[in-house]
Amino acid sequence: MRVVENTTERLVLRGVPGSVVWMVFATLLGVGIMAATGWFGWATTREIGGYLQLVPLGLGFLMGAAFFLIGVVTLAVGRVRLVLDRVTGEGRYDAYSPVIEVGKPCTFRLDHIDSVTIERHEEARPRNDDHGGFPAKVCRARLRVRKPRRAIVLDETENGQEQRVQSTAEAVAAWLGTEVASHG
Repeated sequence: MRVVENTTERLVLRGVPGSVVWMVFATLLGVGIMAATGWFGWATTREIGGYLQLVPLGLGFLMGAAFFLIGVVTLAVGRVRLVLDRVTGEGRYDAYSPVIEVGKPCTFRLDHIDSVTIERHEEARPRNDDHGGFPAKVCRARLRVRKPRRAIVLDETENGQEQRVQSTAEAVAAWLGTEVASHG
């Protein structure tokens, strides 16, 4: 999420579930798969004739359509938003995505906020051969709430751009008048 409003009374962060970059990637990947399978299907039926070979290409085309739809639908309607309001003394986390799980919406009192943390750790990636996968260095900023017990992800990155995560955490912590706690 990115800070879109920062006044003495309100702090508002908004974002796209899964990040804009990944959803654009999913959209372009889907278009690429659909174009490649469509062209290959056209070329093979033109040269070889017959339509039986289109069955696996059709499955590939459907997979490309799924990636395309995931990206487009998430970019069009998926939203995450965090509003911290000193006037009402409440915070509200809203999350909506028909495709990606981004957490449950919740409302909480500002005095129930425990901390703003930055967590750094390595996550193992799946193995695809005998040599194993490579670890990904993950940096995640979270807003920890005691009641209801939640950890709201403010921003996250893998293998770089930790400064962006740090600045988001610092902006939220400064607005709350607290320090950023670091883990890992």
